Amino acid sequence: MREAQSGPGSLRPRTALAIAVGWMVVAQLACVLGWEAGWFDRPTALVHWLLVGVMPPALALWQAERSL
Repeated sequence: MREAQSGPGSLRPRTALAIAVGWMVVAQLACVLGWEAGWFDRPTALVHWLLVGVMPPALALWQAERSL
């Protein structure tokens, strides 16, 4: 199987996946810390994590898969 072609704005699938997982973990940690600090209640922290932590990497990976 051929890797994605390099060029401006293109990442290899493994690199993109690693960045997406890292972003989700950092966003989850930030939401948990915000919840523990009293900035968020539990539902707000969950919704924030889903919208900020999960959706952007998921959509980026989906778009990258479609472009292959």
